Amino acid sequence: MKDVTVEEYTTLLTPDLFAEIFGYPRALVRLAIDRGLKTRGGKITGIAFCRWFTAHYNDIRDGAGLPRLDTPVKGMTSEERANLTMGNVIRTLADYSASRASSLEHKREWTKISNQVASCSI
Repeated sequence: MKDVTVEEYTTLLTPDLFAEIFGYPRALVRLAIDRGLKTRGGKITGIAFCRWFTAHYNDIRDGAGLPRLDTPVKGMTSEERANLTMGNVIRTLADYSASRASSLEHKREWTKISNQVASCSI
C-alpha cells in the first residue's frame, strides 16, 4: 500500500479505486456499502469509510458471517471505550481477512493478529 495523502482521504472515489488506494479488499468495501455506508453518487471518501467502519464494525461482521464483538461500556472510561472499539475494528479487519484467505498461512497470520489484539488489555 502506498502512502495516502490528505487529499485522498477527502476525495470522493469509486469503491474500486478507494479499495485500491487504501489497500482494502474490494469485497469488504462493497459489503460496507451494502450494510449502510452512505455514498455520494456511488462514491465514498476515506474519512467517511473510517468513521462508518468504526461505528458499524458489527454490521460488517454480520454481513461476513463473523460472530459479533461485544463492547461492554458500563464502568469504562471514554479512553477505554475508544481503545476497545479500535481493537474491535482491527479484529474485524483481521477476522474478515482470515475468513477470505485462500492460503492456510495467511489464515493463520490473520487469526494470530486477531487473537493478539483480543488478548491486549485496555
